[in-house]
Amino acid sequence: MKSKILLACLLAVGVASPAWADYFIVQNSKTHKCSVAKTKPSEKSKTVALVGDGTAYKTKAEANTAMGGMDACKANPT
Repeated sequence: MKSKILLACLLAVGVASPAWADYFIVQNSKTHKCSVAKTKPSEKSKTVALVGDGTAYKTKAEANTAMGGMDACKANPT
């Protein structure tokens, strides 16, 4: 009985964990270089800012692809 409950919990966490893996495209305010961040910067951040409309991407590869198409990131790629 305990093993069934444990298995169900592990399955639920495994299914839900990709939903937590959001990536954001940010730009350093000093160097103007873009990068992919795992956390969304706060609006009060003085060092980095969201680029574009602040879309959250599910995978890092997806965010890197989107970053390549952004005008703000083309002039200063990482």
